Amino acid sequence: MTIVYTIDVYSKVDETLLLEIEIPENKLSDIAEIMGWSEEDKKEFSLGIGVYNINENQAIKLESLLCKKFYSSNNALQISGGSV
Repeated sequence: MTIVYTIDVYSKVDETLLLEIEIPENKLSDIAEIMGWSEEDKKEFSLGIGVYNINENQAIKLESLLCKKFYSSNNALQISGGSV
């Protein structure tokens, strides 16, 4: 089983998925720190369990970590992991 971790960018207007950014597994510790997760949250996320909302402050830090621009106040952001 392979687990894929992504940041999902949705339109606040109609909830359309606008962008999906894959997160490299080697960034999970940094992601957990940015997201402020407990050890249990981190473990569950690494197993592909859970969806979390991303706030503006977290988004800006995630953009820097991943070298990708995706934050806009017009969009809703979530981070998730799941098996494929």
